[in-house]
Amino acid sequence: MKRKDVLILLLHLPTGAQKQLMSPIQIMKSLFLFKMEMKLPDTDFYKFEPYLYGPCSFDVYLDLIELKNEGIIDTELSPWGWKYYRLTSKGEKVANEIIENTSKEVLNELKSIKKLVMSKNFIELLKYVYAKYPEYAKNSIINLEVVEK
Repeated sequence: MKRKDVLILLLHLPTGAQKQLMSPIQIMKSLFLFKMEMKLPDTDFYKFEPYLYGPCSFDVYLDLIELKNEGIIDTELSPWGWKYYRLTSKGEKVANEIIENTSKEVLNELKSIKKLVMSKNFIELLKYVYAKYPEYAKNSIINLEVVEK
């Protein structure tokens, strides 16, 4: 399965009553958790490295730009200037085609991870990822011990 297909499915899959916009950090951490849970090799998926907010793959940002240029996703700016991503109607059609060739295991894992990620605020999400994969927290600029006080 192509990594862009996973990204498209991530944006497509609902987490509850409605589909939600996803922030770059939510997308990044979802793709990281998916890779780790599915035990995907770097050669077949994104290669993550410890960075400012934990695991990061700059290829995710490149794929988001490409998908936006192709009209598959678009962005919405929050009042404070953050970009949030969602599928366009063209992207929804692409996602439905991808689903037809995707195993239930992959879909269930991705849906479960998205639901988990979307249920947490920024700090809760980092705490979860850092606790589960501490080796990816070593370059973080967020000191969770200070944040908790």
